[in-house]
Amino acid sequence: MHGNRIFSFGSLFAFLLIVAVTAIQIKNETTSTSAWSVWLDDLSSLPSNVPFPGEKWLDRIASDSSLSTAAPFAYKNTLYSSVYAAFLDNRPLDYPCRNLNAWINSFFLSPSLAGLVTEQLLSLGISLDMVHYMLCYFRNFIGAMIVYYGTAAAFHYVIYIKNGSTYFADRPMPTAAIMWHQVKLAQASMILYVLLPAVDEYIVESGYTPLVYYTIADIEGLPWYLFYTAVYFLVVEVGIYWMHRTLHTNKFLYKHLHLKHHQYNAPDTLTPWASIAFHPLDGILQASPYVFTLFLVPCHYPTHFAMLFFTAIWATYIHDSMEYNPLVLKKPVIMGSRYHTMHHTHYSCNYGQVLTLCDWFWGTLKEPDTNKWKTMSAANRKSKKIM
Repeated sequence: MHGNRIFSFGSLFAFLLIVAVTAIQIKNETTSTSAWSVWLDDLSSLPSNVPFPGEKWLDRIASDSSLSTAAPFAYKNTLYSSVYAAFLDNRPLDYPCRNLNAWINSFFLSPSLAGLVTEQLLSLGISLDMVHYMLCYFRNFIGAMIVYYGTAAAFHYVIYIKNGSTYFADRPMPTAAIMWHQVKLAQASMILYVLLPAVDEYIVESGYTPLVYYTIADIEGLPWYLFYTAVYFLVVEVGIYWMHRTLHTNKFLYKHLHLKHHQYNAPDTLTPWASIAFHPLDGILQASPYVFTLFLVPCHYPTHFAMLFFTAIWATYIHDSMEYNPLVLKKPVIMGSRYHTMHHTHYSCNYGQVLTLCDWFWGTLKEPDTNKWKTMSAANRKSKKIM
């Protein structure tokens, strides 16, 4: 009952946000194909020495009548061309990380709507900087839903609708009830889970991570970029491995956090919809290595941002419990869905996220045996209950 209440609140919150944004946008904004093409032209014509997305986008949303978004914003006796210009203090190139986040936010909240929201929040005594991060949270929340439902729906179509009769000819297909249970848990978890990237954005933009850089030129060329990106990825992988393993070996953390996700303990209870069907603190802990590694290894911020996006898609893939994966994903080096299914059915193995390297090195790697999945599904279905 308590979980249903949480889901009801989460669904209502998401629904009202989307409806409000859509209604106001439709009423007040006019988005044309030509306007979007101009935006893309501005971005593609950036000089080589100007960090993406540059500064033309601020001029564009302030002057292009085809977008109908011109909304000057006054703050502390200064009139800015838009609220996004105010967030950047008219110096977007001086704050490249914030400039990127503000640019992305503008796709979710137009200047007029963002300005309206900002004015209301400022009247409550909230600082302009904090309003920016609140808009980042809003963007993360809506973006997380788009990625979760879009990615899971695509996997769902390929696995269950298009190829269901082939893939499940000799083993049971997950039920609609299990999928719906996972969707409810995932939607409820998103409310808190998306706080982590907002905190990440605050830490980086505030200068607490001096090792973070924005352009490849900042790190003196492509070879150093590739080297540090590989090191960052490997340190994150080690961090996730030990965080995930600790969530299993620490009885308190497992019982109160990680067990919620491991109620899906058989191949026929694993689906793409289970990717973020977990306790939100569980998800935050497992993703936290992406943040604390920023203090240890130089990292390209746009690449860091892309990795977070990739993680969401990868989580969908490794929970599909399928054998259809391309040959390259069956190689021992990749922690594909076959390995992660073994983790859900055997608990004390295959803790890695993308690679099998950590499990191999610390002796927790277990090779998948898909021939046992059919009997395993039946046995677990009798002995376990979805909470």
